[in-house]
Amino acid sequence: MRESGGTDRTIKAQINKIVLIPSVTFLVLFGVASAGTLTEAISLRLATGDSYSGLHAYYAVNELQKERRLAAEHLGAPSDESMRALRRQIAVTDGAVRDVEEHSEGLGGRGRGDGAAVETAEEFLTALDEREDLRERTIEGNASIKDTITDYGDIIDRGIQAFNTLGRLLDDGRAATANADAVDLMRAQEHLALADAMISGADAEGTMTPGEQGRFGALMADARQRIETGDPAQSDSTARSYADLRDSEHWERLHQLAGEIAAYDLDGGSPEEGELLPGQWRSTADDTNADLAALTEAQAREVINATDAASAEMLTLALGGGLIVLFASTVAYGVASKAAARLTYRLARLRADTLELSREELPHLVRRLERGEQVDPEAELRQLDHGTDEVGQVADAFNTAQRTAVAAAVKQAEVRDGANRVFLGIAHRNQSLVQRQLQVLDRVEREEEDPDLLEDLFQLDHLATRGRRNAENLIILGGQQPGRRWRTPIPLVDILRGAISETEEYARVRLRTVPDLSLPGSVVADVLHLLAELVENATAYSPPHTTVHIHSETVAKGLVVEVEDCGLGMSERELTEANRRLSEAPEFDVMALNQDARLGLFVVARLANKHGIRVELCSSSYGGTRAVVLIPAVLVSRGREPATPRPQAELRTGAESRDLLAEGQNGQPTGQANGAGATRATAEVGNHRSTGGADPHGESGAAETTTGPSGLPKRTPGSSLSPPPASPPSGPEHGADRPHLPKRRRQANLAPQLQGATEQSGTEGPAGDPDRSPDQIRQMFSAFQLGTRRGRDSEDELDRAAPGERPGGARSAATKPSPTGDAGETRESGVPRHDENDFPANGADDRNGPGPLPGEPAYTEGARSGNVGQPAGGRKGESE
Repeated sequence: MRESGGTDRTIKAQINKIVLIPSVTFLVLFGVASAGTLTEAISLRLATGDSYSGLHAYYAVNELQKERRLAAEHLGAPSDESMRALRRQIAVTDGAVRDVEEHSEGLGGRGRGDGAAVETAEEFLTALDEREDLRERTIEGNASIKDTITDYGDIIDRGIQAFNTLGRLLDDGRAATANADAVDLMRAQEHLALADAMISGADAEGTMTPGEQGRFGALMADARQRIETGDPAQSDSTARSYADLRDSEHWERLHQLAGEIAAYDLDGGSPEEGELLPGQWRSTADDTNADLAALTEAQAREVINATDAASAEMLTLALGGGLIVLFASTVAYGVASKAAARLTYRLARLRADTLELSREELPHLVRRLERGEQVDPEAELRQLDHGTDEVGQVADAFNTAQRTAVAAAVKQAEVRDGANRVFLGIAHRNQSLVQRQLQVLDRVEREEEDPDLLEDLFQLDHLATRGRRNAENLIILGGQQPGRRWRTPIPLVDILRGAISETEEYARVRLRTVPDLSLPGSVVADVLHLLAELVENATAYSPPHTTVHIHSETVAKGLVVEVEDCGLGMSERELTEANRRLSEAPEFDVMALNQDARLGLFVVARLANKHGIRVELCSSSYGGTRAVVLIPAVLVSRGREPATPRPQAELRTGAESRDLLAEGQNGQPTGQANGAGATRATAEVGNHRSTGGADPHGESGAAETTTGPSGLPKRTPGSSLSPPPASPPSGPEHGADRPHLPKRRRQANLAPQLQGATEQSGTEGPAGDPDRSPDQIRQMFSAFQLGTRRGRDSEDELDRAAPGERPGGARSAATKPSPTGDAGETRESGVPRHDENDFPANGADDRNGPGPLPGEPAYTEGARSGNVGQPAGGRKGESE
């Protein structure tokens, strides 16, 4: 649909109408009425400022004249009094000179004219710098009166010349005339001051030559002529001061005394000291000199006033011309605005329509394409129509750009979808191969009896499990869910164990306090995978001799799990960038891996964003990095899944289970060690444990177990298993009021068709028997592994059975089937299998030996000492 308001006039013609009319009017009127006037006004305004610099130069000249007279008197008759008077005047003169130096730029006329002002100003400033040498010679008495008066006169003459040259730059006639009159007064004052200095020095010295006497008379006559015959152009106040000076008594008295000095008879020899000058000369000369200085200053200020008045007049003319131009421009703008209003309206409409398309409709369409929806761009994109002129052409260009962008988005979505399918296909194939590899390893592990080969097989099993996690990374980044599933809540301790078991250097990981909490089965796989990525990263970026600690506790907003390493850590910039990725859950971009190959950040961010989990990286106190995972409270439940109670007849004593696994005095299996997947026990007895099997002395009799490079259990040299103590007598003080701890019996709960004899060699002895041979221990582990493998192989039959019952009608209290998606998961405990790497996980502190088996509640140290039944992590503050 064509939008109304279109026009065939070009936008260029409309803009010309808007711009050219006021511009041409402004240029013509302003050029005729204001150009010259404004230039002259600016020049006079600058000259006004420069005139103040000339006034400061006159102040310096006046002070130098006083200093010259005092220097002549001191050279004629040196004394402390004359020296003090000279030094006081030197300080006053230096202050005036500093003002001249501060305004030196204006004294040179700021580069205006032919440069003569700059030259004379530089000569004056240079002469002022030489006054220090002159003063030094005067104070030390190394100069004559005549030379001193001459040197001071040179400095003063350059100052008067600088003032005169600056005045010739004035463009106003009245100001230039006032400047010439001020220079004439300055010269009259200089002649009077020079004559005073000559006669003062001669009187102090007591010597005067006829030549000096004649020059004195000539100077006084010239000064009188300049004052009495001059007719300066002055203001009323200055003219009155001028007349008052000529008519004053001390002016007449000064010239009378000067005549007496000029007529003094020198034929009889030089006058004695103090005889040359009449008694009234000093006071009369000082009064006359002060009046003449005030008149000269007033005339210099008259120059400034005249310049300022001329500048104001020129500015007034320029302002009047500017007002006329402004009025003409306003009229022109009023005419042009009518033509521009319509164009502005159309451009505003085009802008609004363009922003609506680019900010709302186009992004919505692109998001639909990213979700894989079918979109018809031609039908769903609104086309802009704003006429056939330049505005309409801009709208058509945007329509073209919009279609190009949508086409590129469609193509990008197709490419991304294709690449995603390729990734998923590769990931599923790798996952399938890993699953088959795990099945083959399971079969070989069941059949193999050589401990050394079993150790290697367990390492391969562990590597395959890590390969499965890497394949799941691609599946997660591809937007799909990995195959592993759980239907029931899983204890937190088992999830942490599962995460540790999927890392390469699991033996370096230590699990601290773990609360007695569970997570729903729907999030178990993702939380486990997320934690495994963080643990893998912690072990990979920390030295091999350091330990990675995992700590968890409940907080107000849910559950916190901390993974802390002792590596080199990350810089502030790297931490900020990593936390940004983790919080924003960015789209996976293959090109991003060219610069940063940490694929785990993408996986962790995707999983955390899926369940509202917060993951943050920060610096560790150990110098490494600490990852803090906050699981929302809605995903956390208190305690474990209640176990199905076993019939009383199935509860066994500890002696009946020794054919399966040797146990220490604390009720824990002595054969469990890091990485030994065959040492898994799956009995879960809940609150049916009693203290009857607990060692009242704690773990003092437990055999010490260490791990080799592969994580398989190794016997520590010199350690031995002590026989279990005699059963304590029944009684209230020994827990006789509670049932014995349930013990598992090999194949007691398997389906009949799964039960079978296990070949063993040798005679089984009691747990902890020091006579038990290594072959017996190996066969014991193999028997236990065989039972768990057969339980996994019967998954289909278990799923078809009624809930809580085994094929054959036996209900298991020791194991709970849980649905899993692959063969690499432990069916009994509901968490991923840990055959490839067991590790200390007692829920509190793993330095005291192996903890409870997966599937069993973790117990604290108090439980080992007699407080059986208290879950690990239930005691707050328990840590390493």
